[in-house]
Formats: sequence, C-alpha cells, structure tokens
Amino acid sequence: MPLPFGFKLKRTRRYTVSSKSCLVTRIQLLNGEFVEFTLSVESTGQECLEAVAQRLELREITYFSLWYFNKQNQQRWIDLEKALKKQLDKYGLEPTVYFGVLFYIPSVTQLQQEITRYQYYLQLKKDVLEGRITCALDQAIRLASLAVQADFGDFNRYDSQDFLQKFALFPIDWIQDERVLEEATQKVAIVYQSFRGLSAPEAEMLYMQEVEKMEGYGQESYQAKDNTGIDITLGSCLDGIFVKYKNGRSPLLYRWHEINNMSHNRSFFGLELSNREESVQFQTEDMETSKYVCRMCLARLKFYKINKSNLEECAPLPPEGSQKSLLTLSFPRFPMLSRTSLPSDKW
Repeated sequence: MPLPFGFKLKRTRRYTVSSKSCLVTRIQLLNGEFVEFTLSVESTGQECLEAVAQRLELREITYFSLWYFNKQNQQRWIDLEKALKKQLDKYGLEPTVYFGVLFYIPSVTQLQQEITRYQYYLQLKKDVLEGRITCALDQAIRLASLAVQADFGDFNRYDSQDFLQKFALFPIDWIQDERVLEEATQKVAIVYQSFRGLSAPEAEMLYMQEVEKMEGYGQESYQAKDNTGIDITLGSCLDGIFVKYKNGRSPLLYRWHEINNMSHNRSFFGLELSNREESVQFQTEDMETSKYVCRMCLARLKFYKINKSNLEECAPLPPEGSQKSLLTLSFPRFPMLSRTSLPSDKW
C-alpha cells in the first residue's frame, strides 16, 4: 500500500548509463515510489512520460508531465519535445526525474479514469502538505481526516492518537505550538469517524473537491519585477496570469482570453494583450528564467484555450462504482481551535 501522507525520501544521485546509446533513468512517482526505465540517450521527455503512463495504466496523460530540480534547486518542468538526457545534463541538479500534475482543471469530477483521479489526489495531497495551497486549520483537519479514510479505510485504532501521530497530517512548518498540534490531531481522530463507510475513491474525491476551491490550487509562481522595478510574484493559475505585489497593492489578473501571445527577450517576459497596443512586460532573474516562464505560460495558455469548452461544459461525473452522491456529502462542523488559520499572503 502506498505511503499515505507523502513521506519525504532522501534524494540520491543516480544516473546509470548501460552503454553509450542507452540510459537508465530513475523517476519518482507521486506515491513516493521509484521506477526505472531504460531509454535511448535520444529519447524525448514525451517518450519517458509515456513509459510512466504505461506503467501506471494511465490513459488521461494530458494533465501530467515530468520535472526535475535545476542547479539552483528550483523545480523545472521537462520540455517534452526535447531529449531528456540533454536537459538533465545541462540544467539538472541531480538526474532523478519526478512525475506530477502539470495542468489543473476547474473540477476534478471531469476526470474520467479512476487511476487518473488517484494520481490527482496524490498530487493535491502533496500540494497541501508542502504548503503550496493555503489552508485554514479547520480545512486542514477535514483534509487530514479524509486522507486517513482514503488511505486506510475504516480502522478502529484511529480512536487513539498514537497511530495518527506517526504521520504528517498537516502542512509542514505551520503548526509551531505543540498544544495546538495535539488538539488538531484529536480533532482528526473525531472527524475521521464521520467518514466511516466511505470507499477510498469517494474519500479521495471529497478531498479533491475541497482542495480545488482553496487558494493556491493550480498555481505556479516566480519572483520578478514589474516595469517600474517593484518586486512582484508572477504566476499562472486556472484563470490566467496573475501578479501579486509585496507592497500591499491590489493584485492583477490577465485572463487567458485577454492574452493573444507571450514573448521573452533576455531577462524580460512580456504579455501581448488583445485590448492593448503595447505589451505588458516583467523582468525575471535571468534569461533562462524568462525563457522558462514564457514556455510554461504559453503551454498553459494553449491548454486552457484548447480545452476551454470541455472544461466549462463537461458535466460532473461520479467516480467509477460510486454508490453515493459525492456532491451531497458534507463535512462535519466543530468548534474552532485556539489558532484558527495559517499565516498567508492572501490576495
């Protein structure tokens, strides 16, 4: 059974070349396990991704991709059209490649295949536990309770906290007070009981439906400056390209339908908007970053424009074999703890 709460495994450097024309590459899956594939040194990222999808029996491959850590220890998505080995040799901090969700969708009920939903669930749980999605304490308790139900089902030992204390139930680094952590774990033990009887796919779907409404869902961001030199967080989300100011100024959002094209020049990244003659320009830390930001934002623009009608019009589908209407299930409410929310940089 996969590890339930995203245990951290130490990354080790391993890059085995069996011959001059063959490459054995190591990939970490979303459940923490590692798989290895023997590829040609000329194999593209797409070929490697397809090998992973075949191993997982995953047909809805569109939403997923592969990433690595660059030499600055930043996450970077593989260019699927180019040779994998060349990218890792030139930019990679280590040879290990990671599998994950690249394109997020407005409603996870649109995912057709059960294995797709399971991989999506693993990604969203990872996003929550690693702090990429802003989470209030009561939300974190409900999510942890659903994760326990999804990963272990009905299990009486959860009546005590001894078992729960072995796992990372909450986002890393945000509960500093041991008393608050103990109270939150007690709440998980209580709320978990209300989900007894739910199958793993049902609990996973409820988890994802909660997360898809939270701040940070589907976002990827970068540090940059606007055209006046002010520090900003620049990023993409389901709706378009956003700009968050660190000085308290109101955020900006350039919606996908407003963007005609994007470009990069040296360290500058620009948006060509349909309602403006001049482009909007931002400065990133260097030329490689601006090129990468442009590539990733163009990929998301293309994805959301191609799938716009499907994403907006597709009717929600219940999980395969579900006997309950997931949309009617509700979370139990309980008194708030002494610390009610996480520190956040809300818009």
